[in-house]
Amino acid sequence: MIEKLKKYNEFYYQNCSHGDKALSCIFKFEDRGTKLILTAPHSTRSFINKQERFSDLYTGAITQFVGETAKTSTIIRQKYTPYKALISDFIGNNNLQEHYFLDIHGFEKDIPYDICLGIGEMDKDSYPYLQEIVQTIQSFDLRVAINHENYMGLRGLTGRYQRTYNKPNVIQMEIRRHLRDFYNNQENVQKITIPMLEKITGLYKL
Repeated sequence: MIEKLKKYNEFYYQNCSHGDKALSCIFKFEDRGTKLILTAPHSTRSFINKQERFSDLYTGAITQFVGETAKTSTIIRQKYTPYKALISDFIGNNNLQEHYFLDIHGFEKDIPYDICLGIGEMDKDSYPYLQEIVQTIQSFDLRVAINHENYMGLRGLTGRYQRTYNKPNVIQMEIRRHLRDFYNNQENVQKITIPMLEKITGLYKL
């Protein structure tokens, strides 16, 4: 597992985390026919708020790996562009808006949580699969927050999807670095992060 993750990561990490600049497509969609799509919009660097944004390290490799092992569709950014290119636009242009999305991000802030789930402005009590996802995360002895003030997803895919389609189909999942870094925290990734994400994808197949 770890060696495969490292191999995948080399693709996103190349060219100073710009990915493969020669590719024509910014996002790669692997369609495995599932109602859930895992997304990694910051697997490479991106252009946001008129400046270049650092990548969310390791999220591309983890999303790609889980998509394969859990047989779940994925959309992953595979190259940097010096202009704004949004995954929400890719979803709309490809008529994928009826799916559910788990939007994988990474966070570095020193807060007392391991996972932060952002659901924007919609009611958490009526959010599909949310409580089951929380229970799955907690079953791995992880600390989870819903709509932490820094990670609500208001300006990402979650918020844009809600404003466009007015449906609670997207959950932003922010993962702390010690659960993503398969170079320095291999056991965490192998025994916690990957199994946790695989179980979450299974909820959408029931």
